Amino acid sequence: MEDTIYIQLLDIYKPVTDADIQTGKNYVLRRESAARGLSSLVDSLLKDAAEQITRLCYVYNIDPKGFSISYKYNEKLFGQISAILDQLEDEIFDLMLEYAMKCTESEKRRHLLLPWILALGRNNKTLRTILQNRLWMFSRDLEAMIATAKMAEFNQSKAISIIKSNLHTVYQMPGMAAAFANSHLFQATYIRSKGVKRGNVGNSNSEANNIGRYVRMTVQKAWMRNQYYNYQEKGTAGYYVLRGSNYPCSLCESFVGFHPIEDFESMPPFHGNCCCYTVPTFNIND
Repeated sequence: MEDTIYIQLLDIYKPVTDADIQTGKNYVLRRESAARGLSSLVDSLLKDAAEQITRLCYVYNIDPKGFSISYKYNEKLFGQISAILDQLEDEIFDLMLEYAMKCTESEKRRHLLLPWILALGRNNKTLRTILQNRLWMFSRDLEAMIATAKMAEFNQSKAISIIKSNLHTVYQMPGMAAAFANSHLFQATYIRSKGVKRGNVGNSNSEANNIGRYVRMTVQKAWMRNQYYNYQEKGTAGYYVLRGSNYPCSLCESFVGFHPIEDFESMPPFHGNCCCYTVPTFNIND
């Protein structure tokens, strides 16, 4: 964040003080601390689930080429894996709400924020439905990794270690290239498609990364919505957007400057790496 900030406003607004600017910076720093804390916890949960599911599949001594996480492959195994994923979903969802609500200690404000947070989904999907879909895709990553580990004849301990260490780089996992080369022999979804998940989204992605970005963005949005409510209560005329990082982004640059309070949809964050912050502005006669 810049050390020296210059803000020019029309004469109808009170000058912005250094203390106002520092308050805006501090709020985003606290927001990012909460978002990173949640992301770290979720990453640990994903790794624990990956270990549980890998152990389970090794107990069943799966056939690597025929393996898929589906009731058609093994109904009992599918039920046990589904139970692990259901518990994972509950834990992540509860943590998302907990860390989103860390922005305020006011119960009144939390009651106002909660329905807004729960409605954060898109394309007619709720916040929880999107999480469910991402966890399903996470299971497809595990499906490919476990099949690869078994094909490479890794023992259980080595498989768990390699899968957990490659959870964010799924298709760089040792043995994956060989599995791709023989993709026609496998039932694992992302081996058969050689890493392509949907459309042109390919093997540079992992769902652990996507889930991490998703939970962070949920927290970031909730905190900034809370700040908007703060501005409303204080009777602010608007807010001034400032860059909070050197992350190259033309979108962030385009929003730097004054916005009327009614323009709240243009409040940061503008994307998952956005650290832009806002400073309230008041009419000179208030």
